[in-house]
Amino acid sequence: MSEEFCKKCNICKNEVLGRHVKTADDIKAGETLLLEKPLLILASSGDKRCSNCFRFAQHYCSKCSLAPLCFDCGQHSDFDCNVFKDLITRFEVQRNVLKKYPGTYGLLKCLLLYENPETRQYFEAMVCMQSHLERRRNSSIWQEHDKEIIQPLMKSNILKGLQIAERINEDFLQHICGIWDVNSYEIRAPDSAAMRGLYMNASMMAHNCQPNANQAIDGQYRMKVYANRDIAKNATVTVSYTNVLLGTEERRHILNEGKYFHCTCERCEDPTELGSHMSTLVCGPCAAKSQEGFVIKDFATNSWRCSTCSHTLRNEQVEQLLEKVKEEVYHSQDDLRRLEYLLIKLNQLLHKNHFIVVDVKQNIANILRNIIRSSLQKPGRQLYERKIRLCQELVMLLHIIQPGISRLKGIGLYEMATASAELYRLRFGEGELTVAELQESLAQCETMFKEAIRLLLYEPNDTPEGELVKSIMAELKDLRNGIQLLDKPMPEFEDMHE
Repeated sequence: MSEEFCKKCNICKNEVLGRHVKTADDIKAGETLLLEKPLLILASSGDKRCSNCFRFAQHYCSKCSLAPLCFDCGQHSDFDCNVFKDLITRFEVQRNVLKKYPGTYGLLKCLLLYENPETRQYFEAMVCMQSHLERRRNSSIWQEHDKEIIQPLMKSNILKGLQIAERINEDFLQHICGIWDVNSYEIRAPDSAAMRGLYMNASMMAHNCQPNANQAIDGQYRMKVYANRDIAKNATVTVSYTNVLLGTEERRHILNEGKYFHCTCERCEDPTELGSHMSTLVCGPCAAKSQEGFVIKDFATNSWRCSTCSHTLRNEQVEQLLEKVKEEVYHSQDDLRRLEYLLIKLNQLLHKNHFIVVDVKQNIANILRNIIRSSLQKPGRQLYERKIRLCQELVMLLHIIQPGISRLKGIGLYEMATASAELYRLRFGEGELTVAELQESLAQCETMFKEAIRLLLYEPNDTPEGELVKSIMAELKDLRNGIQLLDKPMPEFEDMHE
C-alpha cells in the first residue's frame, strides 16, 4: 500500500458497501489519492498473450513449454518458468490440454503467487476479496469458466504438484475466477485491445454514477486515482465502474451482471438523471398536439409516464422500442448520411440527451473529425458548424453528469476549439470577419484550449490523454502566434477587409 494512499485515505467496512475508502483529510480537486501497480495482468477471455510484453503470442517458452511468448520475447519470469519446468518433469502434465484453453494460464499465474514466498502474502490478500461465489453458482459465467478453465486445469495434472494443492477444489478455483470478474479493471493491451488488471487498493473504492474521483492507467499499467472535485474529510471516495454516457437501466444492468449490486446513487434514483434526461423518451400524444412532453421511468410501478399528460407506457414497450432503435444504430455505423437521417427520426422518439441519441451524435462527430483531419478533404463551413454544435451539446451534458474535472469534457472542448478556429479563419477568408473580429473570435478559442488543458492536465503523460495535452499546448502556441501576427497585418490584408 503506497505511503500517499495511507496518509490520505482510510479503509472502512460496512454492510452496504463492504470494504470501501474514505478520505482522511480534505482533498483538493486534481489531488492524487493513489498510484498503484497491478498485482497481476491477465489476458481477456480466449486471448493468448505474451507473458512478458502482453502482445499477442505466437509460440511457447522453449524451457517450460507453457508460458506463451511473442516472437520478440525469448523469456519470462524465471520463477514461473522454473516452477512450470519442474511440474512438467515430475508429473505427466498434459500440456496440449492447457494450450487448447488459453484461459488456464491466467488462473495458473494467480496460483503461482502462492508458490512464490515473496508474493504469498499478496495471494492471501487476493483470496480474501469478494467473489460473490454463491450468487454466481451455476450461472452462465460459472459454466463458461468450468468448461474453459477449471476442468482443463483439473484434467491436466499440473495442479497436483503445487504447494497449495490441498486447498484446491472446483469451488476454490471458481472463487478466484470470481474475484477477477468482480474486482479487476479493464486495461489497454499494446495493440489497444482489452486486458484485465487487479489493483488491490483501487478495487476497494466504491462505485457511483457521478463519482468524485477519476482513474487513469499509464503505459506501464500503473493506476492513478485523483479527485475530480474537492472532497471533504471522511467522505467516501467513489469511482465509476461503468460508462457514464449510458442510461440508468443500462448502467444498472452492467453493475448487476458484473458486480452483483443494484446501484442506488443519486443519479440512478432520479428518473431524470439529475436533469440530464439520458433515459427520457418523447411523449407521442403531446408531440401530436405540438406540446412538449417527456416520458420518464416511474420506479414505483416499473412503467413509464409523461410528466405533462400522464400518458403511460409499459416497461416492455420501452424495451422493445429501444431494441429496435439500437439495431438501426448498429446498421448505420460510420455512414454519415444515414446517421444524420436516423438522428432526425430519433429526435421524434427520444430526448435530445438520451444515451442512444448521444451515441449517434458521437459517431457523427468522429466521422466529421476524420474528414476535417484528412488532407484529401476540403471541409465547408456547414461541416465545421455541425461539428461545433455536436461538441457544445456533449460538453453541456457533461457539465451535468460529470461535474468537475472530466477527460471527456476536456476532449470535447478541444475538438470544439479546433473546429471553431478553422471556421473563424474560413469566415475571415471569405470577408465575413474583420481582423479585430477574427482576433476576438480566436481569443475565445484560446480560452477553450486552456480549459481543455486544465481538464486533461492530471492524466498521466504516457496515456492518449497525456499525449493530447502536448498536442493542445502546441496548437495553443500556434494560435497565440497567429493572433499576434494579426496585430501587424500585411497592407493588402488591410485593404481587403476595410
